[in-house]
Amino acid sequence: MNEKKEFYISNINFISGNIDDVEIDLSFIPAMSRRKLSLVDKAAMSVMNKAYSDNNPELIFASEYGELDRLNKIISQYQQDNEVSPFAFSTSVHNSVAGQFSLLNGIKKSYNAISAGKNTFSAGLLESLLCTRTNNDVLYCYADAYKEVKACALSVSKTLKENSIKIKLLTQKQNTKKNQNEFESFIDFVNEKKDFFVSSDGLFLIERGEN
Repeated sequence: MNEKKEFYISNINFISGNIDDVEIDLSFIPAMSRRKLSLVDKAAMSVMNKAYSDNNPELIFASEYGELDRLNKIISQYQQDNEVSPFAFSTSVHNSVAGQFSLLNGIKKSYNAISAGKNTFSAGLLESLLCTRTNNDVLYCYADAYKEVKACALSVSKTLKENSIKIKLLTQKQNTKKNQNEFESFIDFVNEKKDFFVSSDGLFLIERGEN
């Protein structure tokens, strides 16, 4: 990553709030399907739907905790009944929501799911930027619902789109303070409250370029 790399991000949507009162729009999903979604699924689906532009993108999904609630219920069910619901198991995998969104929208491209501890948001973002090397657009989504709901989705491209933000991917600058909360820092960056976004491990940063 010694050379500058330029990208465009657009259709940025995010939600955050307490688990009990965060507002999530799922009106685009049939009622029968909505009832089967976990909270992290709902948050991810909501922001992805607003960021999706029907261009058959690759899909990158990132979550630090993923389907933690489902996994806890599966463990309890197994301990009590010595068996596990096939549906609960199939929807507990980390790429479940990416697959569901792809099916809902007929997306034919590949999708990937990432978890990297406190670096999860930046790891997913970096993967999304690098996936554009084949000139494919990428739909990136980060979502978590542990203690609070946090979700963000955006479109990543190598070409200029309407209302795009041009960004430059750079190696870490000396003396640049690392982020403790990547999600909040990125939202501040896109809202122009910060001049750059730096990953929590200090591996890379992005700064705003001129269109």
